[in-house]
Amino acid sequence: MPRKPVHITAKIAVRTPCGEQGCWSVIRELRRFDRPLLVSRVQAHPTTVADYLRRLTLAGYVTRSDNAVYELVNDQPDAPRLRRDGTPAAEPGIGQEQMWRSMKMLGEFSPRELAAAASTDAARVTPTTAASYVKHLWRAGYLLCVAEARFGVGKAGAQARYRLKPSMNTGPLAPQVQRTDWVWDPNTRKALAPETRDQGGLHAEQ
Repeated sequence: MPRKPVHITAKIAVRTPCGEQGCWSVIRELRRFDRPLLVSRVQAHPTTVADYLRRLTLAGYVTRSDNAVYELVNDQPDAPRLRRDGTPAAEPGIGQEQMWRSMKMLGEFSPRELAAAASTDAARVTPTTAASYVKHLWRAGYLLCVAEARFGVGKAGAQARYRLKPSMNTGPLAPQVQRTDWVWDPNTRKALAPETRDQGGLHAEQ
């Protein structure tokens, strides 16, 4: 099935933000809201939205009135990362940030090469993690596959090779893979839905 043009996918995604960052962007837009309104504006299960609102309330980012109306009182650009008790969670996505930067530096890469380039002493990126991130960005339209994978043993096999599309170099912040498999781009503040595509032997020659 042919891919939808990126601008069409983006327009669809704007109407249905997903993930915590998408939920947070709608909260910032509405400022005052009730839970049903927020649920109607995001691509998330109502219980997921309710849980995030509970954590935001515990952390003091939103207040809840007696008539169940929420109000944003502590604003910031990025979605707060919070544990269940409302305390700050460890900042995720360090590996994704490192891979996003490395993609631009490498130009053309395989998942294994990306993992090696993105790894540091403080945060190691495994080939499996790199393969997953590449898969999601490719399905969301960020990457071109410039060489198909070759299946085989030893030198007979090779991973597929990819390149970041110039038009999808959207900024310094790494696109974030959500639990829904959508990709949230904090640079454009839009979410892109994945396309179902043959992976072209991404995991060949592991």
